[in-house]
Amino acid sequence: MTRRAVVQKWILYSLCALALVLVQSLLLVRVQVWGVHPFLLPAIAVIPVTLERDEGALLFSVFFGLACDLLTPVAGLPCFYALAFLLGAAAAWLLSGQVIMAGVVCSVVVTAVCMVICALLHAAVMAGQSGFDMGAASWLALRELAVSLPFAAAVHPLLAWVRTRALDD
Repeated sequence: MTRRAVVQKWILYSLCALALVLVQSLLLVRVQVWGVHPFLLPAIAVIPVTLERDEGALLFSVFFGLACDLLTPVAGLPCFYALAFLLGAAAAWLLSGQVIMAGVVCSVVVTAVCMVICALLHAAVMAGQSGFDMGAASWLALRELAVSLPFAAAVHPLLAWVRTRALDD
């Protein structure tokens, strides 16, 4: 693959990520099931890792996490999303290469793993505050996971299209 094709591929991934973030910000915040909104950001960060399986995909996850941190900072832990998405991307890389073949099922599984990592990091940040209830946080994370995973399955075809488009060029 030429350098130009690689740059075009990652620009296309970034544009798709931007479109999905806009869907998250403008539409999915109005959808509420079981008291939670679908959360697409982990899916956007880790699905390209399962499709590409290279260092560029890990960098994409970190930079996407940094962009999310700039747009929606988490109090108590700077670079929360960058760290969570890097850990999720590393897990996705291991799972997609060693355990599960890349596809929709793999994308849903690695998104679930990344969401669990986000929930655990968030619980670690919140544990220092008074009145933190781990049971309530776990229940919230479980509901968010159940609501978000079908949307992660819907994100996969768009990002897979980017991969096939890049291979065609």
